[in-house]
Amino acid sequence: MHGQASATATETPYPPIRYAWYVICVLFVATLLSQLDRQLPALLVRPIRAEFGISDTAFSFLQGYAFALFYTFAGLPFGWLIDRTVRRNLIIVGMVLWSVMTVLSGFAQSYDALVLTRMGVGIGEAVLAPAAYSIIADYVSPERRGRAFSVYYLSLAIGSGASLILGALIARIIPDAGLNLPGVGLMSPWRLTFLVAGAPGLALALLLLTIREPARRDAVSVLLSKTSAGWGEFFSYLKRHAAAFSRVLTYPGVVAVIGYGTLAWAPTLFDRRFGIPTKTSGLIIGVLVAAGGLVGTLISGWLSDRWAAKRVPAARLRVAMLAWLLVLPTVSLWSLVGAPWLSFALLTVVVTGFAMAQAAAPTAVQAITPNRMRGKAVAIYLLIGGLVGIGFGPMSVALVTDHVFKDDAGLPYALAVVGGPIALLGLWLTWSGLKPYQRTVEALEAAAEADTARS
Repeated sequence: MHGQASATATETPYPPIRYAWYVICVLFVATLLSQLDRQLPALLVRPIRAEFGISDTAFSFLQGYAFALFYTFAGLPFGWLIDRTVRRNLIIVGMVLWSVMTVLSGFAQSYDALVLTRMGVGIGEAVLAPAAYSIIADYVSPERRGRAFSVYYLSLAIGSGASLILGALIARIIPDAGLNLPGVGLMSPWRLTFLVAGAPGLALALLLLTIREPARRDAVSVLLSKTSAGWGEFFSYLKRHAAAFSRVLTYPGVVAVIGYGTLAWAPTLFDRRFGIPTKTSGLIIGVLVAAGGLVGTLISGWLSDRWAAKRVPAARLRVAMLAWLLVLPTVSLWSLVGAPWLSFALLTVVVTGFAMAQAAAPTAVQAITPNRMRGKAVAIYLLIGGLVGIGFGPMSVALVTDHVFKDDAGLPYALAVVGGPIALLGLWLTWSGLKPYQRTVEALEAAAEADTARS
């Protein structure tokens, strides 16, 4: 129905691998553009605040919860649609929506109108990642799927940095005096930045039409396997292993609070503290974030697999604890040091640690969750990360700036005040979770061995 392949398509050969890599590359670029539209406001704090006369807190709502609430909750119905309709078309609709909303941000005549466009960006972007993972799984055979997912995941790992680079380059090519557009009149640089950032997504949506909807795989094996666990059984399992899951499902949200809070305000920090324009600092931060994200992700995966192969207790979670040990001494210092080069260097260390901890999360969650419950477990941790991290991360820093220090010049101290205690919480969650995590791993392995023996 609706052009969807039937369940018997499991016998259909996989498409040629060269075409599969073409699909992955297109989805890779789509994800980079989505990150650009998501992160762009971080480079435009000064002009948007001046235009609408808003505080840091009001701006943080624009960048955080206005996007995060709709991005998070729109993913639930989209997940249902992804399993039932043509995924390529869903991605196209989502891309057109978030690109149009980004362009309309440039025409917003009030703060409320800008908030509405950010909500639209969140709804549009909610479909991309789950649909992309589903499509890739049906394009690439299981023995090659790990590499395919790794390549696509790099778009997420380096996406925040790449988005800052692209945003800064866009800001650099736009004249400081703005431009007169036919039928519109003079548009200020920040408005033009939104227009230029949103336009490529509309073009890429046309390129997505060249992607064929793949036959759905594994349908028969799913029907022959154990029935997916219901929510009641899932929560019962979580309750039995509450000590492990209360930590594993929440620590990624703690990482996201500091991560999104840091990236949302880093360009503004260098503007206010060192007088470095955001179109300059954005380029530097973008390169450092992309490099740190890539290195942290690769180290996390390598170390996690190495420790797991050596049977190191709680190997998957231990990687996250190591990451917090890297973050803790630097997260409260990078915004306070007196030299910009040192601040950039410490920020790179912080970002590398964030990437290590975030990359460890999906594997850590799945390692203690039965196969038929993994989708629900990942959905829970993503929900927490989205609501707490993307939403509260930027706002937590702004609230301290506005209501504790009551001065824009207090931003460096706000970043330190927020970052230090939250990093301590993250370290405690992972350290205190090592023993219960290992007990849950052993219990799951024992259950699997019992099932094998019975069969």
